[in-house]
Amino acid sequence: MARSDWKGLSEDIWHALGRLRIGLGASLVLLALVFRVQDNLSLCALLVFFTVGFVGVNTAGLVCSSRCARLVEFGSMVFGLGAISCLVLATGGPHGPLSSLFLIPILTYGFRSGPRVAYLSAAVNSMALVVMLAHSPEGSFSTRHPLGPFVVIGLMWLEAYAVDMVVRHIVLQREELMQLAQQDPLTGLLNRRSLYQLLSHLITKEREFAVILVDLDRFKAVNDEHGHLFGDEVLRRVAEAMQCTVREGDVAARYGGDEFAVAVRGGRGEGERVMLRLQEAVATVSRDMRVDVGLSGGVAVWPSDGATLEELLQEADRRLYRAKELKCRNQADLGIVG
Repeated sequence: MARSDWKGLSEDIWHALGRLRIGLGASLVLLALVFRVQDNLSLCALLVFFTVGFVGVNTAGLVCSSRCARLVEFGSMVFGLGAISCLVLATGGPHGPLSSLFLIPILTYGFRSGPRVAYLSAAVNSMALVVMLAHSPEGSFSTRHPLGPFVVIGLMWLEAYAVDMVVRHIVLQREELMQLAQQDPLTGLLNRRSLYQLLSHLITKEREFAVILVDLDRFKAVNDEHGHLFGDEVLRRVAEAMQCTVREGDVAARYGGDEFAVAVRGGRGEGERVMLRLQEAVATVSRDMRVDVGLSGGVAVWPSDGATLEELLQEADRRLYRAKELKCRNQADLGIVG
């Protein structure tokens, strides 16, 4: 999983982290009062400027649209770095007790914008601390405070790595949940809900496409004779055969029970040709598994057979059951009604 797979958090968590940052900005002011930053008027003025900017940008982030998220994060990072740097400089510099404040932004930036931003924040904060250290009168590691600047830098990168690992886990869990929501658990094909979403999307593109609804013939007899576990295996094998048979760009789905559906690029001719290949694939599965199942289907084309999704599926369903009736009466050799 690439770090770029991070899609951000829900609006509620985004706003909660934004409010947390506003609270952190107010805490910086309290820290400034506790450590009497007002003794250094220039640093005090800069601290006020950066803190007001930090709080203002994050307040704006609570009300602006998601399109402004990157701008909000950039502004927050700049003002936040300035505010923390001023407070650290005014309280002893990189060897002072507040150098660990550089650890805070990595967490919020990482969870709001992803691991890349967490590493970027660690890099920028590390550079700021190194610059402070280079201009420090001591110029090296101090043992006056156990959490020295080099320890803080190491902890920043360790924190960024931890954020990366947590985000990877969140993304993996999210993908698994999405897969469960979109796929049929038995066959691995799209489920009916996902099929409806796909077909609705195809309708909005206003390009001709065909829908094939198919039903396994004599499948109930397989379940009655061999049991439902064997029947499930037949369904899985049929689904695999369908997946291998459909063309690139076409999509197979389990419609329910022993019914399947395929969305086909193109018109009626393409739909009927795919239907023939599906029948051949199911016949192969039937021979391999030594069962007597076949495939009947109905092809409907948008928009000629139905302007809406409901009309289209109803027409495909009507043609499917007409094909099954014709088979039962031995009036059709192929289960296609176009």
